[in-house]
Amino acid sequence: MVDMKKLLPLVLVLIILASGCLIKQPARVSFKIDKTVLKPGETFHVIVDINNTGKVALVDAQLILKDDNFKILQAPEFPAPLKVGDSVELMWILKAPEKPGVYNLYLPLELEDELHRSWGGFYGQFSIRVVKEEVPLPSRGIEMNLTVPHEVNGGSEFNVEISISNHDPSSIDIYDISLSLLDDMTIVGGEKIPSTIPPRSSEKVIYRIKAPYSYTSGYISVTLKYVSKDALKTLVESSKITVIWKPWNVSNGVLIKAYGSRYHWITDSYIVDEYWNQKYNSTSFFNRTLLRPYALPFVRKAQSDYEAAIALYNWITWISRPRTENITLNPMEMIKRSENVDYTEGQILFTAMMRALNIPARIVSLYNGEDCTINPISEVYISGKWYVVDFRHEFIGTRDEYLATPYFPRIYQLLTEENYKLVAQSPIDMKGHEHVDLTPEYLVNINERLSKIVFNKLNPTLRSKVNKVLLKLNDNERLYALFLFASAPERELNNVLGDYNEERIEKRIKVLYEFYKNMPWSENFTKYWKLFAGEE
Repeated sequence: MVDMKKLLPLVLVLIILASGCLIKQPARVSFKIDKTVLKPGETFHVIVDINNTGKVALVDAQLILKDDNFKILQAPEFPAPLKVGDSVELMWILKAPEKPGVYNLYLPLELEDELHRSWGGFYGQFSIRVVKEEVPLPSRGIEMNLTVPHEVNGGSEFNVEISISNHDPSSIDIYDISLSLLDDMTIVGGEKIPSTIPPRSSEKVIYRIKAPYSYTSGYISVTLKYVSKDALKTLVESSKITVIWKPWNVSNGVLIKAYGSRYHWITDSYIVDEYWNQKYNSTSFFNRTLLRPYALPFVRKAQSDYEAAIALYNWITWISRPRTENITLNPMEMIKRSENVDYTEGQILFTAMMRALNIPARIVSLYNGEDCTINPISEVYISGKWYVVDFRHEFIGTRDEYLATPYFPRIYQLLTEENYKLVAQSPIDMKGHEHVDLTPEYLVNINERLSKIVFNKLNPTLRSKVNKVLLKLNDNERLYALFLFASAPERELNNVLGDYNEERIEKRIKVLYEFYKNMPWSENFTKYWKLFAGEE
């Protein structure tokens, strides 16, 4: 006699299979590679076509290298969100191994959807042959050469020259030529693309490109699609370029174009407002022209605003230390006794010296409705982003990276529960408080911004596991968990989350949040990570 209790699960599985109700992969994915025979260290391209066939939008795609002999030189920006039914072609630039030989290149791809679910099971696999430079490579019927300057100045214009040679005995039809530029580069001019290239002849196409007013380095890529013998084919070439940005060497007219409404954060002569003057019995007024000779020696070797900021940050970190008496707001006075600068003075000195180098900078502090001198930090506008500099905690990084430090959760609590504000000092009339409220800029989409930082720290194998846990938490618990994971050292984070199962991770987060949610959080959130990890 058949045991119906044992038979029922099998029947249900058969019904699900027959109805096609199993979890469906969210996309159709195909992989292409432009070269399989390469010189040592030569660049080549992996092209991935993604067609969203799922039920929700896709928001990210990560190509994972399994072989350390290869290196990803440049990854594409995902055009999030990729809606259901839409397709996208993404291109990764890779570097071949330096040692000749035959390599099996295995390339898994992970997709993330808007519900923060990770999807695997997509991969490309190719046999790559790396040959010595003296060994002649296979000839190609169609060749494309790309001429790009190695280095240009920010804000300048330059040419990208594309030479297409047809060595075949028959003509080819040009289907499309597309450029992949670095961020904020723009095409300002270009020649008409030829429709046909006759046999054994060449054509040139020149594009005029404007560089951004910022430092950037990476690869410009050109994709040629052409029809030969009734087949659509693709050819890709890339060339590296570096945009140098030294604001201290450019005119005020260029600075105005580069920074627009942020230009006044260079020319303002006061660093902090009248409330500070009264509290410290000092003034932050300074002449950036007089301060400039003190700042320039630190940036002689700098090729960018970021390198300039790092040079000054390192110097002020070296000379600053805690001190609570005789604080001055005058940058020139600090310069004269630079062997002993308080953390607050360090923030003002750094801000003033950045302005002396023609880089927008300002003091940001907590404001409780009366006092606006609480926890001062500096913000400096570097190559299109506001960076935070905090000498007390020896931190320099982007705003998003600052959100992920162990020191921001307590600030978040003050902003959301105790009516504090984060304000940028913007004195003009020197009458009382003169602020710009930055609180919304720091809090907007904080979950998504923290998630990106945390998931970049995680091993790819742990991302799906952590996503599942986060989806089970309520909004407050989820943010607490992100603060918790962000405050953990990277190796320790991966080890602990790798050892704990999902149930244990979820339970520990809920217990910690419930116990501490109504208390003032520690100024160093790593304390709670240690409790989570069982270290205390």
